[in-house]
Amino acid sequence: MSRSTDPVPAGPLAKVAAERAAAICARVELSAEGMAGLLPGLSPQGFLSVLIGGRHFADAIRFLAHALPAREGVWWACVVAGRAPLSEGEGVCLDRAEAWVYEPTDARRRVCLPAAEALAFKGAAAYAALAAFWSGGSLAPEGMAEVPPHPDLAAIGVGASLLLAAAAGDPLRADDTFREILVRGIDIAGGGNGRLAGDRSRTAAGGAA
Repeated sequence: MSRSTDPVPAGPLAKVAAERAAAICARVELSAEGMAGLLPGLSPQGFLSVLIGGRHFADAIRFLAHALPAREGVWWACVVAGRAPLSEGEGVCLDRAEAWVYEPTDARRRVCLPAAEALAFKGAAAYAALAAFWSGGSLAPEGMAEVPPHPDLAAIGVGASLLLAAAAGDPLRADDTFREILVRGIDIAGGGNGRLAGDRSRTAAGGAA
């Protein structure tokens, strides 16, 4: 993947509702270096391009995770986490998170929590499942008083999943790994499915994507 190519389109991203990057930045904690590139009136895609151009990749991932709706964000986390070899438990996490994306019912959301818990809430797949669980509804067990999640909790889970996936990659290819993750996210933000040429279907204990 070319390091000089800007993967961000010039026009608006179909799945990003905010018109200004500042509205998204108000909800996400970014580095001081990343925030230095936020100019008044800058669009989300414009700021994303600035972050990637400055190699503020972790900031770019967190920013885009907060810019996307929960379903698209969870799908992004699942696509990225699914590129690595998976344990049985990781496969279950991704299967359940993906099932929620396809049909976001409360029952499908709730079964994501025990899948993540079985992995001791560790790793990219576990956080993809947690992001689905944190997407809405109640965090309390069924039958108890409702405890709604913070509106940004799902996006935080998505960002954590993606950064964990990046950290698990080859450190000598860290920039390329970050760029690939962002290319997938930008494709999803534009209405695509986040797949790249050469991708193979995920196979794990739970099934395939």
